[in-house]
Amino acid sequence: MLDAATELIARHGPNGVGLRRVADAVGVTHGLVTHYFGTYDALVQAVLRRENERQRERLRERMRADQGVPYSEGMTRVLFETLADERYVRLWAWSMLHAEGPGSVSEGLSGFVDAMEAGIRIVLPADRMPDRARIEAVVLLGLSASYGFALGKRSWLTGLGHDPAEPAHEAAFRTALASVLAGHLEGKS
Repeated sequence: MLDAATELIARHGPNGVGLRRVADAVGVTHGLVTHYFGTYDALVQAVLRRENERQRERLRERMRADQGVPYSEGMTRVLFETLADERYVRLWAWSMLHAEGPGSVSEGLSGFVDAMEAGIRIVLPADRMPDRARIEAVVLLGLSASYGFALGKRSWLTGLGHDPAEPAHEAAFRTALASVLAGHLEGKS
């Protein structure tokens, strides 16, 4: 059911699907889908939790490959790789617009900051270690800029006279963002 819901939501957007449509796609009754998920919002949240976990696992794999927390360029590269999945970005944007308090969208953010802090402790001497508030600010800046770019890059780059399909524009933005984030993390801004 989650696979079918994920595919339908990716194709039609979260507002263009309902429990009945998911049931039809899977070949089960509407009542069975309702039994497992209760409401359509609960089904969308289940899809989002699963997609978020997939993205977190990709981040964990990258951290293991980088032998620690990705730092500046590595962190932005991971974010931009995640945001290359337009299906995920659409689902994420919908969940942000329909959030009613704390929910699964923000699950793990504090843990991510904890991991960032632990990784930074490995690479920076104690006298250059940023405080928790600075690390949180860098994470929020990175997420905001990355997600904003993912949502608006087509129209923004087109509006600037650039081809949004040209990878060099995204690479230049990612490099600039990494530089800004690293500078702020190190207290240079």
